Amino acid sequence: MGTKNVKDVQRSMRIRNFLKKFILAVIIWVIAIFYFFPILYMFLSGFKTEAQAVTPAIFFKPTLVTYQKVLGDPTMHQYLRNSLFQVFFGTLISLCLGIPAAFALVFGRFKKRDSSGKYYLWFITTILLPPVAVLIPLFIWYQQFRLINTPYGLLAAYVGFHIPIVVWMVHSFFSDLPKEIFEAAEIDGCTKFQRMTRMAIPLARTGIISAGLLVAVFIWNEFFLGFNLTGNPTATLPVYMARFREQQGQFVAQLSASSTISVLPAIILGWMTQKALVKGLVAGAVKG
Repeated sequence: MGTKNVKDVQRSMRIRNFLKKFILAVIIWVIAIFYFFPILYMFLSGFKTEAQAVTPAIFFKPTLVTYQKVLGDPTMHQYLRNSLFQVFFGTLISLCLGIPAAFALVFGRFKKRDSSGKYYLWFITTILLPPVAVLIPLFIWYQQFRLINTPYGLLAAYVGFHIPIVVWMVHSFFSDLPKEIFEAAEIDGCTKFQRMTRMAIPLARTGIISAGLLVAVFIWNEFFLGFNLTGNPTATLPVYMARFREQQGQFVAQLSASSTISVLPAIILGWMTQKALVKGLVAGAVKG
């Protein structure tokens, strides 16, 4: 009898644990579907005609007419090229300037002992500065130097706003590296540039990749600066979608198709590098 009671208790515990896991899985799936449903509906609306998109419906006869119209628009290609230009060079320049700045803050020597902390705090506080707070002086300054409606003017703004993010993330990884190995390398005659390129960057590559991915996604999705500092020839893809709706009317199907195309690169990039991104963000949060 005792053995039978033990088996019954174990079976009931297994059933209870299974039910808990099942209920938890159902709750997680419901929450995931709830948050993902707008993206799914946007994706499906791109396969509708404008007449079908007016009436919300999940089941419909799909068509590729809307995607063909959006992808065949030369204006779309121009805005897409502008976005790719800003993302590639904005991320590259931000990393090229932010990594040496973070390295100098961690391993550099300053005349005053607390100068490194003050400079790092200055970088951190600039992250909290919203673009709208500097739009008017930035616009006036850009007008004087004829940078309005130029890709390089927008690129300079993106680099200025995203270097602090690179410094913030990479600084935490550099701070975790043992300084003894850098001191030993200095004694052996290794220059600062060699210590940064051959030692610090390879050891902190996870954090650098995470910082680069974040900057790329931020620039790709940025709308405010792109809308106010550029014109039609130099505007980015988010600006294209906003002006597309204003100029041509509320064409839900075409807007959904263009929105799907604009979010696909970020989703694919995040999916391909999710391990490095999650590892870098979690490690940076713990170290910072």
